[in-house]
Amino acid sequence: MALESIQDFTGRGESGSRTLSIPGSGTVPSGAPGKLHEGGHGARGSFGDLVKEFTADVNNLQFEAGHAIDKMVTGEAADVHQVMVAVEQAGIALDLMLEVRNRVMEGYQELIRMQV
Repeated sequence: MALESIQDFTGRGESGSRTLSIPGSGTVPSGAPGKLHEGGHGARGSFGDLVKEFTADVNNLQFEAGHAIDKMVTGEAADVHQVMVAVEQAGIALDLMLEVRNRVMEGYQELIRMQV
């Protein structure tokens, strides 16, 4: 899978983020966990750190969607489209997180079933 397709799978859509160029594999956001740092060293974060950050991002999207709904109900938000976009982003991020969890659990169960 190309790095370009997984640059920002959290749904934050940061368009102004800096990117680093990795020869032969496209660009990578400099703030992304587990990616190469500016020094060029292959320092990587753990899978647990990646999962924690992804979970925090999904949680933030859920809170933003709830806040957008609250603003719409109170009449502060004039644009229903933006509210619906926030709700859909939060829903898609949650669906992705659940699918990743299901795949990890399937892998774990497969390892448990292996005979040594």
